[in-house]
Amino acid sequence: MNQHLPHSWLKNRGYLHITPQIDVYASRKEILSKIKNKNYVAKYAFFPLIHASIDERRYKAHPEKGERCHSYQDINGKFKRHIKSRPLHYATHMDALILGYYAEILQDKYKTLLDKNPSLSECIIAYRKIWDEESQKKKNTIHFAHEVFEEIKNRGNEGGCMVLTFDIKSFFSSLNHQLLKKVWTNLINEDKLPDDHFNVFKAVTRFSYILLDDLRISDRKTGRKAGFDEKKLAKIRNKYGIHAFFESAEEFRNKIKNRELRIHRFPFRDKEKRPMGIPQGLPISAVLANLYLLDFDNEMFNQVVKGLNGFYRRYSDDMVIVCNPEFAEQIELIVKQEIQKCLIKISEDKTEKFWFTKRRFGNQPPRLTSIKLTNTVCKIEAPFTYLGFEFYGNKTLIKSANLAKFYRRMISTVKRKSKQAIKIAEKQGSKTPVIFKRRLFKLYRLANLNKTKIFTRRKSFKINHVGDFRLQSEEKPKNLRSNYFSYVKRASKIMKEDAIKAQLRNHRKLFNQALQRHCNNKK
Repeated sequence: MNQHLPHSWLKNRGYLHITPQIDVYASRKEILSKIKNKNYVAKYAFFPLIHASIDERRYKAHPEKGERCHSYQDINGKFKRHIKSRPLHYATHMDALILGYYAEILQDKYKTLLDKNPSLSECIIAYRKIWDEESQKKKNTIHFAHEVFEEIKNRGNEGGCMVLTFDIKSFFSSLNHQLLKKVWTNLINEDKLPDDHFNVFKAVTRFSYILLDDLRISDRKTGRKAGFDEKKLAKIRNKYGIHAFFESAEEFRNKIKNRELRIHRFPFRDKEKRPMGIPQGLPISAVLANLYLLDFDNEMFNQVVKGLNGFYRRYSDDMVIVCNPEFAEQIELIVKQEIQKCLIKISEDKTEKFWFTKRRFGNQPPRLTSIKLTNTVCKIEAPFTYLGFEFYGNKTLIKSANLAKFYRRMISTVKRKSKQAIKIAEKQGSKTPVIFKRRLFKLYRLANLNKTKIFTRRKSFKINHVGDFRLQSEEKPKNLRSNYFSYVKRASKIMKEDAIKAQLRNHRKLFNQALQRHCNNKK
């Protein structure tokens, strides 16, 4: 049904927010008439965002011992975990539609600007629709990683090359508002932001938000987070016919007035106490992040790519440069100098340097080898990690941490389903828990790794050679449902690397072991 909509941003959103969900299919004309009205947008009052955090467990080095672990005890005996918390903010449905519309305006102008310099356009790969001529589909991180690895292979086999990686520290939360306003104004070719653009600019720079956890029925600090008041949500649905956390905007304002909810403002400030940064998760956040670094990307292209024959790619705040070893120090200095002009910082602990050269191991022929360079040691065959893949020079693998995360989730679900089956069996007085193994397994193996396509049979009435209608059956290809297995298969095919597919060769064994272990666990 989306194909009938005039814009990709004009779509239904399923989440609950302060104000009701909007059926864009039924209200399309009304929505477009409002959003395309500059006066309406200029005077529009944006609601606070809802803030949520996604916590990811990390496998990092122990602060004192140096060994990699998920959790550890500090010197005071306190238990700590390696957790990376990624903040996300999302807007009310109408707010999101307005932000999406202006994001499309900026994205179109940004694309027009880059189209004038295709070589520069190739360097900026995040948050953009880049077409792959071979597959006639959009490129994804598999394609982007493969292009970088192929460049390293070509240069490495011709005499060696250096790979420099840089990561911007707290990128979204560090963007300078004045600089963002300047590049925004320049992009739309105005002396100053028009009132409608300025109101949208304020919505993403002077934003306020409430915490999603404050809307839960309890503020549980440990274990699984509490849910929401389902009785109240059902009452709002049944009585008012809307899907929202509140009956009306007035009820929300009363909650704030009575201090039942807290409004948070200006979450980030610089040394001069000035607000900075933009929220992640908004429809406009991605294009603003790319736009903010437009001058930096131009300098990288002119000084590094054209000036020093380097290869530059930037995926959001993650940058990689492939160059001749003799220019490595000069390029590193250029990156740091130019990033300072953007009033943001490079994360020093995430800056890495790799040397790819041919080395001989035993009696085998020389092969391209990855060597990680640090201030103290050189780690031979330490993989260069990029966009979820590990590149060793002679082979490419899926990042081991991502593979481990997949298996942890699989085992965790098996454990949870097994506990449920054991409880049901005990209630029914049975000693044998019933597990629908095939159904459970389908959660992880929706696509056959041994096939490039799956097929479905469809029956329809067709006219035969004598003019009569007959029910005929035909086999038609069906799109693969995307899951981790199909992702691995795509990666193996695009990168022409059988070793990637082989990384999942033990998945059935591990699945069965987990099922046997947890089904027999009566505790």
